[in-house]
Formats: sequence, structure tokens, C-alpha cells
Amino acid sequence: MAFGFQLSYTKLMKPEDYSGAEAFQVEKRSMFAAEWLPLCAEGQLARTGDFVSASVGGWSVFGVRDGEGAVRILRNACRHQNMPVVNTPSGHCESFRCRFHGWTYDLQGRFLSAPPPVAPKDPGSPDLHLASLATTLTAGMAFFTIGSPAAAPDLGQPFPVYGGTLTTEIACNWKVCVEHLLAEHVPSPDFAWHWPLLTVRRAGALAIVEQVVPHTFLRTRLFTHVFGGAADDHQQAAATIKHVCECLQADRAAGALAADDGALIADFHRRLAEVYVHGAATG
Repeated sequence: MAFGFQLSYTKLMKPEDYSGAEAFQVEKRSMFAAEWLPLCAEGQLARTGDFVSASVGGWSVFGVRDGEGAVRILRNACRHQNMPVVNTPSGHCESFRCRFHGWTYDLQGRFLSAPPPVAPKDPGSPDLHLASLATTLTAGMAFFTIGSPAAAPDLGQPFPVYGGTLTTEIACNWKVCVEHLLAEHVPSPDFAWHWPLLTVRRAGALAIVEQVVPHTFLRTRLFTHVFGGAADDHQQAAATIKHVCECLQADRAAGALAADDGALIADFHRRLAEVYVHGAATG
């Protein structure tokens, strides 16, 4: 894969990086597989059996509150034929059953049973359990990693009481959404960007966490987690983000790229450049 590396990080970005699958695959291998990625607010998994699922940067995972009160994040891939076990974005259950061939797992991802025609030869094998991912909770957010990052994320002081989450589907590349969230901001006690997919904005007793979820290279899901207030109060702001990002996506497809003169966007482009260099070297 060839990238035309120049001194300006903006020049590293090409329109096709926002509208094609090739860059997304590099990002999956060289970034999303190596970083701590946010999945949800811990408050979304308040009760035993609550679950949230998502495809984050091409990795299909789900989080669940198990019977011991722990939050677990598991690969959403049945150990029979690698089909998804969870097929809804969120819900509540007592166990997980793959709808394709009936393999069933408990809330910790341990294999329980399967119909006789497709039952494994050794039902006691630990290889039958769902793949469990490294998980950490910080400030009210749940993170997972496919790889082995050096340090867990630090979001600073714990957030106020969880008030709810808005989900916004946006027809744009995830990088467009991040660029929009970073535009006109500088690092400060009131605003922080946590590479690669999270921004935190604090205003007194209120904290707004914007979680960018790369679903496909042209589809992004934005979770707006509200702490210390009501999520419904932020519906118009989320709708505005959707409208702006979809307009910006059209600009990127037409060749108009984001300026990198802001400190946060410049840092974002610099980090992306490193990802693409690594991807070109290993891909």
C-alpha cells in the first residue's frame, strides 16, 4: 500500500482515505488492533445480564455485566463457526445463544451447551469459551483491547452520575467525525481528546463524553454519554454533529481536506501518519 508522505500531515491524507476500504483495513490492523478502545459507559451495563454490542474498527465485540458483578468484554464470534452470538446493539439476557447453530454461553462467555447434531466432541474444553478481551473501567467508561498497549487509558477525575446515552448513526468516515469534534478546541481542563476515539467535555457538574465508533469506512456510530444531566437534553447537539459530519464527508470525497493548523487536529493527523507508515511497512 503506497502513501505519499510529505512534511504536512494534512497532505498525508487523501480523499480516498475517507471514502475507501483500503485505509480502513490499515487502521484496523495497525491502530484498532493495538489501542485501548472505548465500548460503552459503565452505566449502560448497570444490571446483571445487561449487554452492549458494537463493531469497533472492524472488531465485533460485546460487553456484559456478569453474575459476579464484573464487566466483561468478549469477541462477538461463536466458537463453532465464528458467527455473531449477539445480534442487537443492546439488551438484557441470562445467557447468549448463537442463532445459527444454537451454541449457548453464560454471562462470562463460557460454553454451556449445543444441540446434539452440532455438539463439540469435548464439551469441557476451554477452547470452546468465547474469547475474552482485556478490559478496564475508568471514570465510568469501559474499554477493551485486542492487543497489549503499554498503559490503560486515564480519563482524569470520575464523571458525575450517569444520565444516559444517545446513539447517532452518521454516514461518514470515522476520521471526519473526530476532526469535527476536535475543531476549534485546544487541550484544557474542560476539553480533552483521548486517542483515538474519545473526547471529554466538562462544564461544572456536567460531563459529555463523545465516543466515536468506526463501524465501516463510510458508517460511524456516535455515542453521546451524558454524566450529571439528562441525555435527551443533548439530542439537538447530536443531530447537528450528524448534519455537519455528513456535509464534511461530501467535502472530503470532493477533495477538500481538514486543515491541520489546530493543535489537536495536527496531533490527530500526525498519529494517523504513524499508523499509515507502520501499515505500509507491515502490510
